[in-house]
Amino acid sequence: MTGPADDRELVRAAQAGGLSAFEELVRRHQRPLFGYLYRMCGNPAEAEELAQQAFVRAWGGIGRFRGEASFKTWLYRIATNLCINRATRRKPTVELPESLPAPEASEPAESYARARRVAAVRAALEQLPADQRAALVLVEYEEMSYREAARALRRSVRAVDSLIFRARQNLRRLLEPARRKGIV
Repeated sequence: MTGPADDRELVRAAQAGGLSAFEELVRRHQRPLFGYLYRMCGNPAEAEELAQQAFVRAWGGIGRFRGEASFKTWLYRIATNLCINRATRRKPTVELPESLPAPEASEPAESYARARRVAAVRAALEQLPADQRAALVLVEYEEMSYREAARALRRSVRAVDSLIFRARQNLRRLLEPARRKGIV
């Protein structure tokens, strides 16, 4: 391949046994997939483990990938299933960072306020049912279309629309106490 191949070309090469093609797919999708999983589970170590499992499963199933959806959508479906399965098996835990990053804002009060907003939204997201959280994160954070999110979640576009509508309603309700305190 002379120029950067698109995902379809890389999938075909990987299906023919090309490990380097699959490695390129991993390089392309690793960071966004980790970000999605981190938003889903709230734990960086767990998100990293789930991302690795998703890529292992994708490699194992690449021969069965039919290309009806994009590789990204198929990969996110695998990751979503892993994440939801894990969430139903155990209670969520919050991992404390070993060190805190330096504030990006010039004012400590601004940095503190932003951290409180982020924590409030993350806590509210974690309280949403897994299917609502997955639909909302795919559309809002991962910038997937409703159709792509529907494929990733194995739902209809109408079901994704409904999930996102309910997720937004629930988020408003969950964030109301923080809004009254001026946090969000």
